Amino acid sequence: MTSLLFVVIDPTAIEQIALKRAEQIAVDMDARLHLFCCDYTEDMSEFGSRREAKTVVMRETEELLEELAAPLRREGLEVTTEAYWNSDWQDAVVRASEQAGANLILKSSSPHTLVERHLTRTSDVVLLRGAPCSVLLVNDPDPWTGQRLLAAITLDSDDPGHDLLNNAIMTEARRLAEATQSDLHCVTALEQKADLAAVLQLLVDSEPETPEHKIGRLYGVLPERVHICRGTAKAAIVEVAEELRCDVVVLGTVARKGVQGLLLGNTAEKVLDQLECDILVVN
Repeated sequence: MTSLLFVVIDPTAIEQIALKRAEQIAVDMDARLHLFCCDYTEDMSEFGSRREAKTVVMRETEELLEELAAPLRREGLEVTTEAYWNSDWQDAVVRASEQAGANLILKSSSPHTLVERHLTRTSDVVLLRGAPCSVLLVNDPDPWTGQRLLAAITLDSDDPGHDLLNNAIMTEARRLAEATQSDLHCVTALEQKADLAAVLQLLVDSEPETPEHKIGRLYGVLPERVHICRGTAKAAIVEVAEELRCDVVVLGTVARKGVQGLLLGNTAEKVLDQLECDILVVN
């Protein structure tokens, strides 16, 4: 069965950059598209009733979706649409994407301040913490032309959970790199005093492996495309992504709820507003 790309349509936007990216990926991966738009109106004064408001808004939303879907269908792509009425559209995206069986959610993104990210439920954060599948946040309206993809992994010999997430990140990254014919790079960050040999458990024998060779062998990346940086993960990811002029950065996240989730954040959320390229977040 082909993959289903769940595209979040913004009813307030003139340019649907997530849809443009979805079209490119659908062609490369022979994937199906599901265009989803959630709309709502707080001001019911111009309508005779709440029911009338819902009927009018949903009709306009359905017309918008069909207008966007028509040229894609003419290209030969398989496209379905879904209009949704709900005041909490962020949570609606999470629920609807799960019901649709989405393999990837695509959503346009825009910069937020650090205070906004921490004190309000921005749509990006809601998706990252609740999505049933990977999420591609589209920042750049232009087509991917750099042909470089950067996957960020965490080296931690004491936490088997990181190994599982690293494998998930690299699986998604390799799949996307192959489909788009992009060069796959890998970045990892270590604390300044961390013992790299101990973290990687390097074997000392007649033909010792370099850290780049071992990471490359473990995750299917050429050694010359493995980037090991000292310092924070945030700084390493941003620095290497900018240096390589990457089209997309692939990160991992762990869903968290409650006060702990609000205060701690994670690497994926910390770099959202630091990268100009697209960001693929794997959960």
